[in-house]
Amino acid sequence: MDNQRYFDREHSWLEFNARVLQEGMDFGNPLLERLKFLGIVSSNFDEFFMVRMPGLSEGEDDVRDKAYQRAFFLMEQSDRHFIESLVPELARHGIKRVDRTALTEEQRLFLRKLFDSELMPLLTPIAIREERPLPDVVNLSLYLALQITPESGTGQVLYAIVEIPRHYSRMIVLPSDSDYSFILLEDVVALFSTELFPGYQILGQGMMRVTRAAELTLDEENDEDFAKVLAEALQSRRRSHIVRMEVAAPDEIAEFLKMKFKVRDHQIYRHPGWFDMKEISRLSFRPGFEDLKLPPWTPKQVPEFQKAENIWKILKERDILVQHPYQSFDAFASFLAAAAEDPDVFVIKQTLYRVAKSSRVMKTLERAAENGKQVTVLIELKARFDEANNIEWANRLVNAGATVLYGVAGLKTHAKACLVVRREAEGVRRYLHLSTGNYNEQTAQIYSDIGFFTSREDLTHDVASFFNVITGFSNPPGFSKIAIAPYGLRRRFDGLISREILRAQKDRPGLIMAKINSLVDSGLIESLYKASKAGVRIRLNVRGICCLRPGVPGLSENIEVVSVVDMFLEHSRIFYFYNGGEEEVYLSSADWMPRNLDRRLEMLFPVENGENKAELIELLNLYFKDNIKAWRLMPDGRYGKKESPEKRFRAQEVLCRKAAESEKRKGRERWDVLDPQKPKLNPKI
Repeated sequence: MDNQRYFDREHSWLEFNARVLQEGMDFGNPLLERLKFLGIVSSNFDEFFMVRMPGLSEGEDDVRDKAYQRAFFLMEQSDRHFIESLVPELARHGIKRVDRTALTEEQRLFLRKLFDSELMPLLTPIAIREERPLPDVVNLSLYLALQITPESGTGQVLYAIVEIPRHYSRMIVLPSDSDYSFILLEDVVALFSTELFPGYQILGQGMMRVTRAAELTLDEENDEDFAKVLAEALQSRRRSHIVRMEVAAPDEIAEFLKMKFKVRDHQIYRHPGWFDMKEISRLSFRPGFEDLKLPPWTPKQVPEFQKAENIWKILKERDILVQHPYQSFDAFASFLAAAAEDPDVFVIKQTLYRVAKSSRVMKTLERAAENGKQVTVLIELKARFDEANNIEWANRLVNAGATVLYGVAGLKTHAKACLVVRREAEGVRRYLHLSTGNYNEQTAQIYSDIGFFTSREDLTHDVASFFNVITGFSNPPGFSKIAIAPYGLRRRFDGLISREILRAQKDRPGLIMAKINSLVDSGLIESLYKASKAGVRIRLNVRGICCLRPGVPGLSENIEVVSVVDMFLEHSRIFYFYNGGEEEVYLSSADWMPRNLDRRLEMLFPVENGENKAELIELLNLYFKDNIKAWRLMPDGRYGKKESPEKRFRAQEVLCRKAAESEKRKGRERWDVLDPQKPKLNPKI
């Protein structure tokens, strides 16, 4: 990409995590909320190194090295802030990590019994010898690395590693008079490590963690049993090449590990001592210490879905828009449960990308199949890091009698759709749910997404045709309302932007608004530049990666970009076009990225009901009023907080309040609303 017209994708992603890190360093957030954000940063970097770094490692050294340097700088900034600021503050509130050298006799006895009875059987010391193959260290697992020598006094120096048990609690609560004293599991293993090497003396020890490339290479066209092939590929992922090594050990041990595992200097991060902050951040979710957290948010119920017998009648009369997590995912769960139990429903078709481990959606689809419904489910097995979970659910659905498909060769199915077919007195009628996010009740509590219910014939007909495309051999038809990738979604977006340019006038210059997760596609960026030059005003809410340069004279002076980082992950995709006053609003599963437009099955659909359309336009505008959690992208690539003398305005807080007030107006129970400036003593979700 031309760096005068576009920001580097990797740089933009790293700057997004810098914004997340700032939330972890913002003393306006309660202590355990700051800890949670540091855990998010840690998790994001794990994925960045697994997914993005492998490609960079094969490209230009300069780009790769800059990405490593910036990533390690942010990781160190996060770790140092945690150690120097959060750890002392946690200790002042009674949440304290006890060093193994400072244990009381009672605590040492407690750990001795625990080690002998539970931990010792789980540990396997592995010698690293010249004459033996190098052991396959597990991706993202913690290892104790040791330098040892025989007690016989030969002077021989040997090395070994011990994997810290992955399925055991990382934080072990100790007997103590304080509120929450704990020791980390790796410290317990280190404390009793001499017992793993009888006859040897330990000269030194430290910790190690490696990150491996996570990409899979699959031949989808030729493999008959794709689920089996994918399961085998997941096994091979465990032995893929190392892209990062985190080490906290004496120099001699660190140098030995680097040499033996063939890791290059730029891939090594010297850790200050607390590994894997995403695990440490689980402290934020333990009961108690409510004054150190934000007040809870309980998603509000959607009254129309409270009685199953009313669902079909209501959807015949009007469309329903649901905003998650401000409103509950129970709305969709009720819709699907009604379909599973209703004797007049005979067909259910659904796409699935990521689902919860213990998924109500999957269990309901199982029940529907067992009830004799014709259930067809397209499960995307290639959903990164959810492959194993999706394979397991696919097998369960097949056993229940459902028809399970694994997507279209060469494409990931990312569209979110559920179609229900019902026999009624007037004939067969279809009911539809479409969404910007996954059918996952867990993430629906923390991701902002839009769900849309309708029984409109034009939309249900289009989506029925969409299912025929992905389950059979039919070519994509000329859809009446929807557009799908990769068969026309790019053309639709280009056409909508071009139309805005054509309809722009001096007194009515046109307006495009979009809320997306990422903006990378150079073709659409060029279309937006063209619109800006034509005088069209463009307001973009891009949560993460944004390669477009806003505010550049002669190129993009009419474009503004904001990014909101707050309690809930902004995830919905909403698109608005002024269209000469005949406003149009669309929802989609797709971001403006080449993969979404060219290599995935995605869907764009219109919201045409006046009330629902107005609600979405208001939602888009809210984020540009935010002067608490919104960041503005500058022409040079820096992000700055919006400086405004206006009264404080936080979009997510307003949306919580609106949802609570709406429920109150309908005579339902009033709930507390999110107010980060006034923490309340309630448990966090």
